[in-house]
Amino acid sequence: MSDIELACHTAPWGKERLIHALSDIERSGFRGIELTAEVVEQFEDRVGGFNEILTQHRLELTAITAGGSMWPGLNLDEEVERGVNIARFLKSAGAKVLVLYPPRPNPDSPLEDEQDLLPVATAYGEIARRTLELGVQTCLHPEADSHVHNPKQMAKFIHMADPEAMKICLDNGFLAEAKVPMAAFIKEQKKNIGLVHLKDLKAKDLKPRPVRKGKTPQKALGVELGKGELKLQEFVELLLDSNYSGWITVEFGTDKHKSLQELARACHLYAEQHLDLVL
Repeated sequence: MSDIELACHTAPWGKERLIHALSDIERSGFRGIELTAEVVEQFEDRVGGFNEILTQHRLELTAITAGGSMWPGLNLDEEVERGVNIARFLKSAGAKVLVLYPPRPNPDSPLEDEQDLLPVATAYGEIARRTLELGVQTCLHPEADSHVHNPKQMAKFIHMADPEAMKICLDNGFLAEAKVPMAAFIKEQKKNIGLVHLKDLKAKDLKPRPVRKGKTPQKALGVELGKGELKLQEFVELLLDSNYSGWITVEFGTDKHKSLQELARACHLYAEQHLDLVL
């Protein structure tokens, strides 16, 4: 098996319950965590204390997720500095990946042409180059309801940004939502995969979500691994065949019948027993 380790995304716990999240994730068997960008605001002046907290919970920070603001309407200079600041935090915490969601359409200012994405793609490219100088790899995470919601758009955006500096975050949920054949995509992109997100989705989550003016479309929240419709075993086998090495971040949403710790434990157990991802 390739050198793969499992992390858990803390998003379901929310930024106010970070310590609770770390305790739940540690007890569930994960070795790493992926966080949202709010953690930088919480701990950038006390990174040493943050690292001590991770050590106490025997967890490693693997990545931080950011981006996803509306375009047009985004201050690009501020976005670049924000990305570089997150990378400085990642470096101080011993992590090496920044995941950026693509910009989202602004319903009040629709794009007239694909070239209208050039300024924001250029800014993403600058983030990727500057974070790489810090030893942090920026990975673009294609996303439904964003300006990068299929492989063709992804290729164009990365080309406009910087294909030498930017990699991708491979998300099996995105592939399913965009109806992208997994085998062909992974084979084509295997050298560009910097991180992997693993989730399971119900059939209803694969349907297009309505877009309301002035509202951010709700992302499809994953369910407990094995409880959805996605072909998880096939995805992992293709990933292993591509010789991917690195972290896989497990993502899931809330469940009124289970606590987040129970969900985390169930997902880790499924990855161990059914996907052979735990040594």
